[in-house]
Amino acid sequence: VYWTVLYNLFIRFFNDIGDTLAPNSNDCHNSCCCCCCCCCKHCCYCHSFHKSCCVCHKHDRISDPSVNSDERRTVSDIHLYMPTEHDYVIVDEIDANYLQIEKRKIETELYYRTVDRAIAEDILTDREDGTCLVRPYKEADITIKYIVSIYCRQQFYHLYIRQICGKDLYAIGQPKPNERLFTTPNEIIDFYKHHHLLCTNKQTTMSVILKPLIV
Repeated sequence: VYWTVLYNLFIRFFNDIGDTLAPNSNDCHNSCCCCCCCCCKHCCYCHSFHKSCCVCHKHDRISDPSVNSDERRTVSDIHLYMPTEHDYVIVDEIDANYLQIEKRKIETELYYRTVDRAIAEDILTDREDGTCLVRPYKEADITIKYIVSIYCRQQFYHLYIRQICGKDLYAIGQPKPNERLFTTPNEIIDFYKHHHLLCTNKQTTMSVILKPLIV
């Protein structure tokens, strides 16, 4: 009983001190040393009270004319560049490269092969009609980026994937009026997996549904 009474008196004593000092912002930095260290609910109050005291003390120190300009600028700078929980960084280079990565995503596809025409035809020979692969266009060209090699009925077709000059758009085959445009090379392959593609070589013309090479 004795310790319980003493404990309650101790809590009431520090609560009275906190209620008296909290409204006086000018004296708050002088009262920081009064924070309670015992294991009671008042500790949480004193902790937050101590934090507000530090802010008040820093404000008074910045506005104090006795503090020289260099020191005042240092304290101000520290306060200015303190990060907040909402801060974030935009890395322009990464954002700028994202579109380029999307354009080149086709190079990660299973049907993309770094082979020449002869090897492409060898890979496609005797496969299902419409089987195709995409390979790089190895000559320097502003518009032609890739070639789609297609096998159908013992015939081979090699169609360009072109980038439209000055635009982030792509088309397949030779330039033609009102041709269909795509935002990435991948979209061309995906589209003609479900729509007929008119393919032409020196011997014949054929309408083909693409079946991209998997293995």
